[in-house]
This record gives sequence, structure tokens and C-alpha cells, in this order.
Amino acid sequence: MKIGGKKPGGIGTDNFIKKAGDSGNIKKNGAAGGGVSSGDNVDISSMARQMNRAKGLLDSVPDVRTEKVVKLKCDIEHGNYHVDAGKVAERMIERAIRDALHKK
Repeated sequence: MKIGGKKPGGIGTDNFIKKAGDSGNIKKNGAAGGGVSSGDNVDISSMARQMNRAKGLLDSVPDVRTEKVVKLKCDIEHGNYHVDAGKVAERMIERAIRDALHKK
């Protein structure tokens, strides 16, 4: 069995490099004056830009609120942390009902 055709990475593939910059166009190597051929363009919507900014802000927020953890540890060590069993039970029941309704 013989398979024909052009091989990837064959002759001529080094003639183009991707130009670093905002345009995203492809620039030909060695071309006097920088002849630019039309390349792929990517348009990012304003919603995508907002989401990217929001993600950046969220990434800058620590996963653990250290001040709150330190205060809770201190309260527990000194016996000042009290759990309202009634509220915990209510939340457990609410969550169980919500989960049961979402499974249907």
C-alpha cells in the first residue's frame, strides 16, 4: 500500500512565521517591506472581555480568607464559638429537599 501527497513540514513550510503583536496576521520571512498576507482574525466580544476581567479579579482573591480562619480558630480554642444546632438542622433539611427536587 502506498500513500501519496505532501508531507507535513515539507519544503516551504518555513517561509511563514507568525508575527507577534495585536494584528495576528502572518508575515512572510525575508520580504522587503514586510508584505502581509491575510490571516485568521479573532474578534473577542465585549462580554468575553468582561468575563476575562472578572476571572482576573477572582484569581487575585485568595481561596482562603485567612483573617476569618484565624478568628474562628481563636474562638474555638477559647470556647467562644457556639453552633446553633437548630439552624444546622434546618439547612441540612433544606439542602436535602432541594437536592431531591433537582434529581427528578
